[in-house]
Amino acid sequence: MNVLGLLKTFILNNRSPEWPNLRKQHLLKQPFCQACGSKSNLEVHHIEPFHINPNRELDPNNLITLCGKNCHFVFGHLMDYYSWNTNVVEDSQVYLSKVQSRPYKIKKMSNNFISNFYRRLSWLIR
Repeated sequence: MNVLGLLKTFILNNRSPEWPNLRKQHLLKQPFCQACGSKSNLEVHHIEPFHINPNRELDPNNLITLCGKNCHFVFGHLMDYYSWNTNVVEDSQVYLSKVQSRPYKIKKMSNNFISNFYRRLSWLIR
């Protein structure tokens, strides 16, 4: 088994019996990814890993919700599961702010525009 596998086994075997309830309560309080806003595939991340400081495993102030799609790996671990991001809260807030205020340019397309587009497309296909 590799080092990461051993670490996961250690963590799973040494969790407090109170962890599942705290996790559930945290997700009720923080029900979306704090970095991207996603509400699916959520993980509760320890800001300071509890294998580094076991006293903070059940500290609600040591938890942040991140999605398991990308944000947990990118923001929580800085793209390396052997590491962790001491600034995960601040980094997530900055990124979420950018996601929420991203610019869009929406242009209503007229029927004439769509007709011309398909006409040009059909010419290219021939």
